Amino acid sequence: MKKKEIAVLGGGSWGTVLANLASLNGNKTNLWMRDKSNADFINSNHENKKYLPRYKLSKNLLATNNLEEIESSQLVLFCIPSDSFREVLLKSLDHLQPSAYLISATKGIEEKGFYLMSQILEEQSNEKQDIGVISGPNLAMEISQNQLTGTVIASKSKKLREEFIKVFSSQSFRVYTNNDPYGVELGGALKNIYAIACGIADGLNSGENTVGMIMTRGLAEMSRFAVNRGADPMTFLGLSGVGDLITTCASPLSRNHAFGKLIGTGFNVEEATSQIGQTIEGLKTLKVVWSKSKELGVEMPIVNSLYQIIYKNEPLNGSVEKVLGTDQSKDVEFSR
Repeated sequence: MKKKEIAVLGGGSWGTVLANLASLNGNKTNLWMRDKSNADFINSNHENKKYLPRYKLSKNLLATNNLEEIESSQLVLFCIPSDSFREVLLKSLDHLQPSAYLISATKGIEEKGFYLMSQILEEQSNEKQDIGVISGPNLAMEISQNQLTGTVIASKSKKLREEFIKVFSSQSFRVYTNNDPYGVELGGALKNIYAIACGIADGLNSGENTVGMIMTRGLAEMSRFAVNRGADPMTFLGLSGVGDLITTCASPLSRNHAFGKLIGTGFNVEEATSQIGQTIEGLKTLKVVWSKSKELGVEMPIVNSLYQIIYKNEPLNGSVEKVLGTDQSKDVEFSR
């Protein structure tokens, strides 16, 4: 198989592990990050000590803070927090090949205009640049430990999907395909909201019945909202829907779950955010989805309850019922 030149933009744990997967398959991989000192450390020690300590990185991986290094890349993966995504993309445009595959690995929504990251890519790219999205139950720490993991590459382009599989697949990192990028991306963004809800339930010492209920009712809300926006409801039965929801809601490795747990144990939002110390995508997503659901008239009781708790300082008073809100009685969404 002919090897490729790959660029991954974003030097956090997710970007690092994806760049290393491509490198281990023999591809020349550039990992771009803002912090030059961290890039220099990675190149000297083959380790991203800041985000994935003790994870040995391939010698095919070159860390850089210079966007000119990505100019030969045939596939460019964006692992940038959603609030910086557009800024970094605009800075990189002059360094992208005209026919490069552009793929978002960011699970978030831009507040102004309710743009998903793939929509920002589409808006700024040319007609020769195919766009894709990856999402799924993908905790970077577990991937770095070679735990068996599945992800989804979604794109209207069959060639992009096939190329992604060649570049990133391994025995422990399995890639599945989907042609509904909007649904896959919405699933990845929305589930972070319900991870916060499950974290709060955990912080309140709620039982497994309660957590199972929040997750299932959360899945109903996610799919109801996404279908209203044009997604395929079947997408939410896959890895980027129910798979990612289960993992993020149940895992203490999830920043969104950890943030929610702190809220449940009595921390305020500022204290909990400071304790986590990294981007909590679910916080931003909650705000924009609450606003959009009101605009569209889509019923999302958990989103509404969380918004009141997080942004209106409504006290929990030890009650997980405040997280669930007043839900509709129908069990299975879209059933007759």
